Amino acid sequence: MQVLRRHSSPFISLRENAKVPKNVVSVACLRDLLNHLASVKSNEKVNKAMGNTTSEQQNGTQIKRTLSQSPSKKLLTKTCSQDDASPESLIQLTKILVIKSLAEDNLDGISKNVFLKYVCNENKTLGNRLFHYIMASSRKEEPPGQAGQSDRVFNDLLSPSAFLASSNHLFSLLSDSAQLEFYIKVFSEDVTTITQAETYDLVFAAYQMAQLVQNTSCLPDDILSAVVRAALHGKDAISQKYLHSWVSQHCPRLVMWMHRYVTHILTVGHRTIPTNTKEEENDTDTPVLEEHSKSSCVTLHPALVWLLACSLPQVFTRPQKQQGLPHSSSLLLDPHHFIEKMIAALSPTHWIPLYNSDNHGLSINRFQHHVFSYHGPTLMFITAEDGRMFCVCSDLEWKDSKHFWGGDDCRCLQLTPEYKVVESGPKLIYFNTTSRGFPLGLQVGTDSKSRALTLDVNLSLIKYRNIPYKLKSFEVWGCGTTEAREFQMEAKTRERREAEKCRRVNLNTVEWKDNPDRYLLELAGGRPNYAHYDKKTQDSGTSS
Repeated sequence: MQVLRRHSSPFISLRENAKVPKNVVSVACLRDLLNHLASVKSNEKVNKAMGNTTSEQQNGTQIKRTLSQSPSKKLLTKTCSQDDASPESLIQLTKILVIKSLAEDNLDGISKNVFLKYVCNENKTLGNRLFHYIMASSRKEEPPGQAGQSDRVFNDLLSPSAFLASSNHLFSLLSDSAQLEFYIKVFSEDVTTITQAETYDLVFAAYQMAQLVQNTSCLPDDILSAVVRAALHGKDAISQKYLHSWVSQHCPRLVMWMHRYVTHILTVGHRTIPTNTKEEENDTDTPVLEEHSKSSCVTLHPALVWLLACSLPQVFTRPQKQQGLPHSSSLLLDPHHFIEKMIAALSPTHWIPLYNSDNHGLSINRFQHHVFSYHGPTLMFITAEDGRMFCVCSDLEWKDSKHFWGGDDCRCLQLTPEYKVVESGPKLIYFNTTSRGFPLGLQVGTDSKSRALTLDVNLSLIKYRNIPYKLKSFEVWGCGTTEAREFQMEAKTRERREAEKCRRVNLNTVEWKDNPDRYLLELAGGRPNYAHYDKKTQDSGTSS
């Protein structure tokens, strides 16, 4: 048996990289042992005074019985008994957290402070609720005769066995639906309902754990509150099943980043916690904004970008592979091509600003000039009066047509004051500026009597479900690959060259006589005979 020595410091100093033996005795067990030895010595004095002696073998047996009945010995036994069912890395992490709790908080088990600091990255919103949920779940699994005993022994203290069981359960949550159901239960204190404050804590914790590095002066409260307002419809509390159904429909990947971070810590924590290092996971699902300064902080706030990444199909958030991986023969000839393909597959989508009415002017012609010929998915953000904001998501390139167009991934969203998906599906977008006899402007929606969005050709008025609002500004961002942007820039370069050629047309007299445009002008009427005019001019010049 090894006993941890106590130094002058109030904490116990341990080597960070040292392996923890299974027979380490904690402070609680050591205190019981010292109390027992003190009682044994007092009993020996009494026995000697009375002429009675006890053998060393009886004392050793009683000491072992005391250790076997202590709480720390039971915790270590439970931890070791689950070695076969849990990964080795998770078992090592559990032992490290027990040592950290013993050294920092002088507690035997996994303390709440250590759980918040090392598992939840000091995120109190997530850490407190997850810690109490694991403790409540472990108490429910206790035998009926032992129910309530852990409250007296472990106050705000998590047993290693409960931590292992909850970690294994987290690893088993594979689908988005299962993850969402788990975290709704974590943030809900009631069994069946969840309040407005608890829903906001869930959304805010999920946003914090997404680890967006973009700094902004705008607060995310209004944007995140739009999700809560849309989900609860003004109620104080709703059922957990309804919230699960609503989130699955409007932002199904809400808790994906939060769950990914927790499982990442449970996987690599046995390496990073002792050395105080970080192994950050590559995020390929959160788009990166190119030239973010060109957009207002309200329009594309990082919280709004994160919400869109939770709601939109992956065609908008992940780069599309134009070609498959090269064949093995071509890989041997050009390995750089294979490396470029692999890097592109692991890189997030870069959203590129195509049009901004504040910078390029609020005009339908300027919109067509900057957005057309971009062969990729786009996002149009429309800002109206009273702080209303909408988003039109097109998975195909924009075109002028008298028919509705769009693929299966088209979406129409209301961003504020309530965040929700209004409509989705194919043939959702109508944009016409040239065909006479058909409605002009932009229309979004499948219901002909009540379109989701209607924008006039003058870009002055927008209607949401036939309710008019004054248009303030709108902008368009490209969500395609870099090749789509390069193709658009090449197309614009060709258009400029053709325009320059048209401006520099020089026709001499011989070419003008045989040019068809000359005869068209004569047939238009009221035009002089240029040949006769030229002859009179020559005769007048000769006579003079």
